[in-house]
Amino acid sequence: MKKILVFALKVILTVAVLYFVGRQVWDNWDEIGTHDWQVDYFDLVLSLILAQAALFFFSTSWKSIVSGFGHRVTPTVSFKICYLSNLGRYIPGKVWQVFGMLYLAKKEGVPEEQTAASFVLFQLFTIPASILVYVLAAQIEPAIMTDKVALLGRGGSLAISALMLAICAVLIFWPQPILKGVNKIFAKLGRPTASFELDKSVAALVFAGYFAGWILFGLAFWLFLRSILGNSAPSATAAVGLYNVAYQIGYLALFAPGGFGPREFVMGALLIPFVGPIAAAVAVAARIWSVLIDFLAAVIALCIRK
Repeated sequence: MKKILVFALKVILTVAVLYFVGRQVWDNWDEIGTHDWQVDYFDLVLSLILAQAALFFFSTSWKSIVSGFGHRVTPTVSFKICYLSNLGRYIPGKVWQVFGMLYLAKKEGVPEEQTAASFVLFQLFTIPASILVYVLAAQIEPAIMTDKVALLGRGGSLAISALMLAICAVLIFWPQPILKGVNKIFAKLGRPTASFELDKSVAALVFAGYFAGWILFGLAFWLFLRSILGNSAPSATAAVGLYNVAYQIGYLALFAPGGFGPREFVMGALLIPFVGPIAAAVAVAARIWSVLIDFLAAVIALCIRK
């Protein structure tokens, strides 16, 4: 009964968010229908290439984390593991991504408990790095720091920035206590703990890789916006910032497969100051673009051989 109730709650929440996204599109349908939509295929293709480069940064950073457990994985194999398992995000619950990574990494000789620990560390590095990109962008483009995202509004952006910087500093300079916390969680779950060493210089490189990757992904999103909006697209700084926060809110919404619904809702809200009534339609188009990126990454991963 508990599982049924949890599943029903996830469905209700997903449908509710999708309703509000659909309502945004419906209420502004006249403006969306009459807008002079265009497609610049050069910018579109360039955005897809830049997004794949960002994914490579992410997978290379995960490879560095795995090396802390004493395992050497090539950059191409790490890309394959990360972006075949990444398709599991589209299944409700987000756990399928972890299971996929466990299975694929085990085939490369990485024990399950170490892969699970690397996935936790991956989240601990990548989410703060992405949010830091957002809050730093918000200092340049205050319009992307709204009450819909920061309850304290513009006045809270500096506090959020300071918090993210503090978290990132802990990740870089004191990584070992974090792993101890991860091992405590594993012990309570009855799972084997993982022996791990991550030098501060390597931790800094891992964080820098995720930070640079999120900037690249945001720039890819900006090129996508330019491909359909032309010169009326938001600035690169605004695009980088709002994409990162919309992505992370969607990712952390565990009830939504692939963040579908929450990401579009937040992105649509943040785009309104820049593109007006067509914001919701742009957010939906961005979802199609995102799925295409994941599909291309999976195809590339399938083509990789040892």
